[in-house]
Amino acid sequence: MADRTDLSFTGLTDDQAQELHSVYMSGLWVFVGIALVAHILTYIWLPWFNW
Repeated sequence: MADRTDLSFTGLTDDQAQELHSVYMSGLWVFVGIALVAHILTYIWLPWFNW
């Protein structure tokens, strides 16, 4: 197999790395959204800073 000079140290091309990054960021925002909703619902159910 010929050496590819356009690959980074990860073995991905620039286009592949950008696509992977966009998928990762989409998943991150979904996770953050779910975590935020879970925290709000938990606080409504049982406030933890109610001194």
